[in-house]
Amino acid sequence: MPHPTLEDVAARAGVSRALVSLVMRGSPKVGEERRAAVLAAARELGYRPNAMARGLAAGRTGIVGVLLADLHQPLYARIHDGLADEAARRDVRLLLTTGRGRPALERAAVEDLLDLRLDGLVLAGPRIAAADLDRAAAGCAITVVGRAVRSDRVDRVTGDAAAEAAQAVAHLTALGHRRIACLDLDGRSASLRRAFLAAMDGAGPSAHASVLTVPDALSTGPGGLPDALGNALDGGPGGPPGATGPPTAVLALGDPGGTAALAALLRAGRRVPEDVSLVVHGDPPGAGAAGVTTVGPDARELGRLAMGALMDRIRGGVPGGPAQRIGVAPVLTERATTAPPPAGA
Repeated sequence: MPHPTLEDVAARAGVSRALVSLVMRGSPKVGEERRAAVLAAARELGYRPNAMARGLAAGRTGIVGVLLADLHQPLYARIHDGLADEAARRDVRLLLTTGRGRPALERAAVEDLLDLRLDGLVLAGPRIAAADLDRAAAGCAITVVGRAVRSDRVDRVTGDAAAEAAQAVAHLTALGHRRIACLDLDGRSASLRRAFLAAMDGAGPSAHASVLTVPDALSTGPGGLPDALGNALDGGPGGPPGATGPPTAVLALGDPGGTAALAALLRAGRRVPEDVSLVVHGDPPGAGAAGVTTVGPDARELGRLAMGALMDRIRGGVPGGPAQRIGVAPVLTERATTAPPPAGA
């Protein structure tokens, strides 16, 4: 069924199309009686103004496109909450899509959003090439969340990997841990792994760092992640070479729910924190309920600052100005999974 038009409303109210247009724009030039008749006719017909067309005519739609990399990860839900909070404060609406973590789908989704000629785009955790982002930003204000982008056109809001790793290491070493491992569950956290090693270098000569990898053959085998993790902690494949003993603490990366590493440690026969202390990187909502110590930027704050940066660029009228680089300080929330190392470790 076709959408009712201004002409349909005018015919129902017995007035001209021009008068209906004035009413829909909120013009004070229309008398109250005629205004009421037009609005009543619009309600009866189910007429709704075409916000997109009206915005394009005015040079601004009042709508921002949002691409979330993965709707299944709680991180992006928290980022969206921050975006929505700031969008409501700035009186703009959001149009949401996702690329499901696949670069080809992300590129197609971004193209679709650009075709709508929205006021701007926020891309949370995009995996498309930097060159694609730079080309898109040539004609549209774009802010990227959670990814370092080298572009003079794209604003970005990220956490501070060095500060996050340093805060986790400082917390664990203050408890007395000297053998600390970094466990990367998704293999995509290279910058955080480097930051962890740098932080451990600064912890003194007695500190021993290791990066635990879980080989695909082990993590997908009969014992799954728990067996692979237990083997790595014992010094088997993926374990810490040259250590004087197994790690007494683990910093887990790529744990979107905040509990995968905890569950794997427990199933591998490790008591947490009696045998191994655990810090999970990020702001996963499940970590609070499970009592997991976390470190990372507030995801909601990432979203809020990203929307603010985008709207400042849009409303400042300088789309080609210098790219903004906004960092969000980490927060370490100490819970039940960290404690001093076991006696004699």
